[in-house]
Amino acid sequence: MVLLPRRYTRSGGAVLAAVFVGILVHGNTAVFPVGKAAWMPWFGEPGAPTSRDVAARQRLARNLTLHIVAHSHADAGWNLSVGEYYRTSVHAVLRRVTAELWSDDRRRFAWGDVAFLDEWMGDEGDAAAGGAMGNVTWRQAVQTLVRGGRLEVVGGGYVSPDEGLATWWAANTVVDVGRRWLARELNATARVAWQIDNFGHSGVTAYLAANAGYAAVVLGRMDYRQQRALAETGDLEFLWRRERHDGSNSSSAPGVVTHFLATHYAAPSARFDFDHTRECDPQALLRELHRYARSQVRQYPGHGHVLVMMGDDFRYVRAARGFACLDRIVAAAGEERGSGVRVRYSTPSEYFAAVAEHNAREGLRVVEGDFYPYQDKPYEQYWAGVFGSRAQLKWRIRDTEQIVQHVEALLAVARTQDGGRRHPHAWWDALDVRLEASRKQVAIGYHHDAVTGTCSAAAAADYAQRLRRAGREALAVGRAVVGGSGDYKSGSAYNSAAQFGAGEDPDDPAREYVAVETLDGMAVVVTNAGSLAAQDQVVRVRVPTLRVAFFDEAGVAAAADAVGRTRDGAHVVEFLARAVPGLGQRTYAVRAAAAPIARVREAAAREARLRKGGARVDVRVVGNRVRLRIGGRVVWHSLRQYFANPRVQASGAYVMHSFMLMFALVFAAFGGALCAGLALYGVRAARSGAGAGAGAVQTAVQTAGAARCSVLAPPALGAAAGVAFTYYVAQCADIERLVAWTVGGGGVALRLCAPTAACAYALAAALRWRPHASARFVGAAAVATAAALLLAPTWQSRALAPDAEVHMRLGAVCDAAAVRVGSAARVTFRLCADRPALVQVTTAAAAARNRELVAHFTAADDAPWWRHVGAARRFAVFDGVALAARRFRRAVPVPGNYAPAPALAALLAPAPPLALLLRQATGATCVARNTLELLVHRRMTANDFRGLVQPLDDAAPAAATLFIDVASPSALAALPAMEAVNAPALAFAVPLSAVAPSLHAAPRLPPTARLVGLRAVHAPRRNATSLFVRVQALPPAAVDVPPAALLPGVSAAFAVDGADWSLAPLSPRPRPERRVARLHVPPGEQALFRLDF
Repeated sequence: MVLLPRRYTRSGGAVLAAVFVGILVHGNTAVFPVGKAAWMPWFGEPGAPTSRDVAARQRLARNLTLHIVAHSHADAGWNLSVGEYYRTSVHAVLRRVTAELWSDDRRRFAWGDVAFLDEWMGDEGDAAAGGAMGNVTWRQAVQTLVRGGRLEVVGGGYVSPDEGLATWWAANTVVDVGRRWLARELNATARVAWQIDNFGHSGVTAYLAANAGYAAVVLGRMDYRQQRALAETGDLEFLWRRERHDGSNSSSAPGVVTHFLATHYAAPSARFDFDHTRECDPQALLRELHRYARSQVRQYPGHGHVLVMMGDDFRYVRAARGFACLDRIVAAAGEERGSGVRVRYSTPSEYFAAVAEHNAREGLRVVEGDFYPYQDKPYEQYWAGVFGSRAQLKWRIRDTEQIVQHVEALLAVARTQDGGRRHPHAWWDALDVRLEASRKQVAIGYHHDAVTGTCSAAAAADYAQRLRRAGREALAVGRAVVGGSGDYKSGSAYNSAAQFGAGEDPDDPAREYVAVETLDGMAVVVTNAGSLAAQDQVVRVRVPTLRVAFFDEAGVAAAADAVGRTRDGAHVVEFLARAVPGLGQRTYAVRAAAAPIARVREAAAREARLRKGGARVDVRVVGNRVRLRIGGRVVWHSLRQYFANPRVQASGAYVMHSFMLMFALVFAAFGGALCAGLALYGVRAARSGAGAGAGAVQTAVQTAGAARCSVLAPPALGAAAGVAFTYYVAQCADIERLVAWTVGGGGVALRLCAPTAACAYALAAALRWRPHASARFVGAAAVATAAALLLAPTWQSRALAPDAEVHMRLGAVCDAAAVRVGSAARVTFRLCADRPALVQVTTAAAAARNRELVAHFTAADDAPWWRHVGAARRFAVFDGVALAARRFRRAVPVPGNYAPAPALAALLAPAPPLALLLRQATGATCVARNTLELLVHRRMTANDFRGLVQPLDDAAPAAATLFIDVASPSALAALPAMEAVNAPALAFAVPLSAVAPSLHAAPRLPPTARLVGLRAVHAPRRNATSLFVRVQALPPAAVDVPPAALLPGVSAAFAVDGADWSLAPLSPRPRPERRVARLHVPPGEQALFRLDF
């Protein structure tokens, strides 16, 4: 500025231009090789709060006790597969840590989760440890250490599951499987929940922990702003409760004491990483521990105890070195006098026991709700990508879960009704052991690095293979229950919801079906053990000929369609199984028929009409969207994509970025070019003295209207230019050119900036603007751009153009309409006779590289367009216990508005009714009024550097299936339908003579009742069978029925109290039970009952 005369800068135009140029220079080092300011995007991560940042809320304890918790965080799959981690590190860690603990009674160690312990005990649990441990087996050593409190198994679940994407059944089952193993193998249980590496935390975790017998929870990740707010008041140890979304008082909900780790779960510094350093200076390390403790203590209540995590991922491979150094540190601390700091080995349980008295006396802050979305640092670092990464793996997990959950109920009900009469109890026990192995694999699938997709391609393939084996084994168990051999044969059983890409390709060999090889004496047994209500089910069968029919027990033939052929020439047909009873089955005899089954009719047209059971759906492509007219309502569907720049704040497996940063960089160039052009005219005008003219000078004869026009014209034109520029860049400009500009390639900057500067110069010259008018123009353009991005976030994604032609497949059982979208996506809309009130939508797609593929569902209404601008965007997701209300926050980027959606996403009033019933976990938000946005598929070539060593270059196509429900008047009313679509039938091919007696439970429970696990066990003392069943009452109604309403033949019913829901009757601690005459569960709650037969 000092180089310009004062008359050029008097009005600030040149200063404004310089500011924009400065932003441009500092904001894009790929173009200008200069240092980036610390406040610029993707930099500026705040450090962990220290005592200097924290207000002194309470008096600090004069003496501190440091609880050294040695631990090793062993992920069940991540960069390597489960087996690779076990072979390369975990096996050595478990052996060496056990030996070191055995050698010294003072030492302590915490081990999270059960999966690797199970693997180790199965591998060499009964082998002698040898060495100083002599003939003691590894199992005996571990039992002794656990009993003595030297080795604590924390978490207690089989793995540490993701809290947002796991279904409620899965969350409970992970705990069940882990606790059963601990009780059976170690005669132990877990008291502390251990969720230190999860990508955000759900409020239902607090609900589960408080009611499953946990004394405390340790958490590891929350939004950095939430963490700082709690740290500033010394409340990183708090009482955690789930938030009640039904308007009731949350204070009645049980809470759990929660300790949040202010820093990572690693050791205080790399000097404590004993696996990678040989240096051990106990005095220096002790001083570092003192500094660490002083920096942390103010962030917690003033009890003077500091939990010091001493470990990291897969540490203590060199356990002898680590414990030897820790011994010296503890000894050195004991020799100090007057430091006021005591150091001791500890476990999480010992730490919580030490602080319990203070916390009970002083009280803890109550924190309600969840910790989503998770953002670990500023500038749009939201971990929303985990909701959509590796969509095919998410589908496989849910598919296997449905099979295992169904067979679990099938086995429990069948065993209860059999009572040891048809088969001995040992036979049923053997089936339960086989099913438990499948439960374990489903639990591993819900590990926080599996279902989230934050794993390597090899690890994902290993997860999928494990899940396929688990599904086959569970189907074999189910086949044995209904009367088969118990050996799984390809196609002898299948999940009726398992068609990958249903409706996509009738000749796709990956589609699943139940195979009937011969028509002589065969039957198809359709079971509905996953549901409490009778329901119709569409069943797919592979048959050698179309001259076949399926007859139920009454001799009535089922409606059927021929839908395709396999590559070996066999036929695939679909038939409708009517009114399959809840917790029951229906048997269809397969017989030869005189007339062949009719093939579905295929056609292509501009509009498709689907009709079933009195319901009608019209499908038509209009522009870039598909219009669905469902009865009297209209729902618009479209596929859109977000763009990710692999070199500017790259998205990856964890983090999802919106278009805003790339747009901001482009706008910086645009604004800088505008300022340069306007300033250039200002300099020229000042030199020539042409600062007045028709557009700039107000004369005495000028009217007041003209004066106002001269004042308002620059900002008005600037606002119009900003909106036009925003729309053009976001929706029209070539993406590859934008990417090239943001990385400074190909001289794009000059091609973009030079015309913009020339146009700005011409505009200022034509209107003879002074610098202050130019400043108003640029300022209005900037404000309009920001407003457009915030008020119209849909501009940040672009719609994919569908084909105008709709391909139809019409039959007696199902009608389908398929639309090709773009080059790699196909959306199929199905209306079937089993659920005529719901429209099934299956999106088979794979995103292009550096793209985020999303689906939009918009409920049409009659409100004028201007009411959409400022209207609230409210939606809800079902978190497993209740509907969690969410609101789209305009000041937050789109990724920061995503919520995990395991099973349902719905609009909230006053929006028209629209509920999406999901058959796989995903992320959801309400990006525009009456519009739900779901993640479909992601593929990234860059790494976001959150731990995964390779990019998420996931080319595996997704086949996401959901059901559109517009018939339910509210989101709450849609919950029973959500349960029905996630409880599909299992079909088994069984010889007709071998079919077991039909299940005849016929429960009489209200539609809001939900079973969250069943397990039948034999009670030898009473020579009777007991059924443990978890019953949940979906809001808003309670469950209050006699025990016989669930199953006939109940002799006595007991409510299991004592805050322990786990289906683990082998638990070492007795649980109080009270006899009840009715099964009563309040709305939105869950209870565990024992039914004796």
